[in-house]
Amino acid sequence: MKIAYLKLKNWLLLSALGVLGLSACGAAKTAAEEPAAADDNKVQRPRPRDEIAVMYGVPTMNFTIKGKVLDEAGQPVKGAQVVLVNQTVDIEPDRMEEDNPYVMDYLRGASDTTDATGSFQAAARDVPVDVQRVIVRDIDGEANGSFANQMFEVKFTEGDQTRPGKGWDRGDRVKEITVRVEKK
Repeated sequence: MKIAYLKLKNWLLLSALGVLGLSACGAAKTAAEEPAAADDNKVQRPRPRDEIAVMYGVPTMNFTIKGKVLDEAGQPVKGAQVVLVNQTVDIEPDRMEEDNPYVMDYLRGASDTTDATGSFQAAARDVPVDVQRVIVRDIDGEANGSFANQMFEVKFTEGDQTRPGKGWDRGDRVKEITVRVEKK
């Protein structure tokens, strides 16, 4: 009777957790179903392939933009910050320093500063979406001229896929762009 009560209690608990979206991370087996301890004469078999583990997480994809930042005359712009930003991040290019420190850490990880040739490569790991925002900011002041900050969208397509994904990892998408900035 006590075992039947425990089985019922466990079943009810697991059912409630399942309704809430929580479950075990592997297949549950009773002691009778577990393989016996390996003897010296017996070879232990691997687990059957039809047993799968339940995975928790969110699908993610690596996004990379690379290219050049040029001024109105087609000359490279050195010292511009290029940031790849998900559309869910509420941010304005002219007020980025005032934001939440966690957002700023994310932005630092997803940004690059152009070199003398105007080249950059910014990358971010994010949920798989078709459109990312790009922010280009003049962070060096008057050193290379003063340029207006801007924000625009970049559309990623299946053709931009450079590595297929597996499971929660949806692979890599890379886009090459040229950005034209205007003087203030």
